[in-house]
Amino acid sequence: MLQAGKSVSRCDDMANASFTRDEVILALDVLYSNGGITPLPGSSEILKLSELLHRLPIHPVATRKKDFRTPSGIQAQINRYQHRYSNMVGSMFYEVDAEFENRHKELHLIANAIRRNADSFDETVFGDPLEGIGFPEGMLLGHLHRIVETRDSARLAVGNRCEICQIDTTDVYPSCPRLMQSHLTVPITEMVGKKRYGAAEFITVCPNCHAALHRRRPWLTKENCGELLR
Repeated sequence: MLQAGKSVSRCDDMANASFTRDEVILALDVLYSNGGITPLPGSSEILKLSELLHRLPIHPVATRKKDFRTPSGIQAQINRYQHRYSNMVGSMFYEVDAEFENRHKELHLIANAIRRNADSFDETVFGDPLEGIGFPEGMLLGHLHRIVETRDSARLAVGNRCEICQIDTTDVYPSCPRLMQSHLTVPITEMVGKKRYGAAEFITVCPNCHAALHRRRPWLTKENCGELLR
């Protein structure tokens, strides 16, 4: 992990749009996939990252300045971080890097999941950062999981008992039916936004267990979801 210096602030040339968690994940993946050395501004890695950051609906187009996420700007930001110019790099770089210390493979899986689902990120449905709370993979994949989960579970029958804690919410809240929810058990890094998932990929859970499943890492599958309570 690259160590932070004494001071941390926003990068001046990115002051109009600080790097979000999603963008930092992608940027750090470029850095570490290149052996910890920042690629050159004209490299394919930096050019592809610049193109992707322009496509992703993270920052409203109307607020972007003409130098928004240019290859040279992105390369400079990553390079500053590589060389620990902490007073010129946003704190999000240090927070994400510390979280994924010695877990660069996992970081790479998350970055690839963002790239793979780029076509599914529609600006008309993404936009509330609060939906990403609890998802270490970032706002975009957090949004996408909730959208896919809601979309594909709408046509499924929901059971009366949580498959994790075995509670029946109608016993506890008899005047509030239909509190049970469907949880998509496909790991978030393997999810494909355009794919339709069926009953085999879902389990019935209570709201508490559902929230906990969204926060638990490694992601629990249908086979080991019972480990949530251990």
